[in-house]
Amino acid sequence: MRRTISRRLLAALGIGVLLASVTVTTALASRSDLNLARAATARFNSLTQAQNVGYGLPPEGPLHECIASFDDTGAMGFHYINGALLDGTGTIDPTQPEALVYAEDASGNLRLVALEYVVFDSEWKGAHDPMLFDEMFMFVDEPNRYELPPFWALHVWLWKDNPAGTFAAFNPDVSC
Repeated sequence: MRRTISRRLLAALGIGVLLASVTVTTALASRSDLNLARAATARFNSLTQAQNVGYGLPPEGPLHECIASFDDTGAMGFHYINGALLDGTGTIDPTQPEALVYAEDASGNLRLVALEYVVFDSEWKGAHDPMLFDEMFMFVDEPNRYELPPFWALHVWLWKDNPAGTFAAFNPDVSC
């Protein structure tokens, strides 16, 4: 009887250790991907650098303006989009956000505050909803305020703290 209890206890401990290592590995991978994203986008703290590689404001439409929440819970900012990264492949790369989000600082200068990853629903071929950094993308159906076809998006407040959370759509500390 004692051997059975000991074996069960050892098996339970083994499973516990295995689950803990999977959790730690997943958390480290997520943090590693965030570090990759930070390293890949650090140069875009210079708006000129971002524009030099193809990021820019759309010439017209809602995405040309600062995006604020409808319920006064904050804003996103200005979305500088790289159309070449909206490539129709439905791929998600942590080092290549489709949009860089800028907001005005106290001096009125635009500062990089967040990254946005976007994939159009028609392009997404994954078996599950898109995820990055262990976070589920938000689905935006049409019609929508951005005048875009249905898409999936994930904001990552990598360059400005967001009291609502790193992956929240709006930041209460940003205003338009």
